[in-house]
Amino acid sequence: MKGRIGLFGGTFNPIHIGHLRLAEDVREEFAIEKVVFIPTHIPPHKKVEEEAGPIHRLAMVRLAISVNERFVCDDVELRRGGISYSIDTIDYVYDRYQFTGKPFFIIGSDLYRELDMWKDIETIKERVNFIILLREKWPLSAAESPPFFFSTKRVLDITSSEVRKRIREGKSIRYLVTDDVLHYIEKENLYT
Repeated sequence: MKGRIGLFGGTFNPIHIGHLRLAEDVREEFAIEKVVFIPTHIPPHKKVEEEAGPIHRLAMVRLAISVNERFVCDDVELRRGGISYSIDTIDYVYDRYQFTGKPFFIIGSDLYRELDMWKDIETIKERVNFIILLREKWPLSAAESPPFFFSTKRVLDITSSEVRKRIREGKSIRYLVTDDVLHYIEKENLYT
């Protein structure tokens, strides 16, 4: 892999079209060659509710991104186990991938507000550039300067929590997730 890469971590519980749309928008906006989806094992600052299990979450990410050659999935955090610290994953990315410039680390404005709580954040800031996705519920008024870049793209107002809730309520999730992910959720009877 050569060119610029974007790192997109998350629980993806489940992955939905909002994740895919923003990854594609950011890829185009910042001229990123590949977006690496990295399912988190245990996030350090977020409780994972209604866990589908790492194997299921990984399978759904792979299904969802399979039609886009510019998207790849890396299961490093699931293989490593334990709490998924970004610094460990960034170290791995530098060892594993060839790329141009610093990798982009894609996060929402909700996580941007919590960066001071991240393990080794000063080292992370030296090693990556952040792309901040502005979410309606988490507006920002920060000035753009490296290592922080703000996407001008609109984030779709879809959450994994909403998808899980609709499943529990017996409502359709068609068009919120890809057909492959929908069929996988139904086949595995997830989130019921």
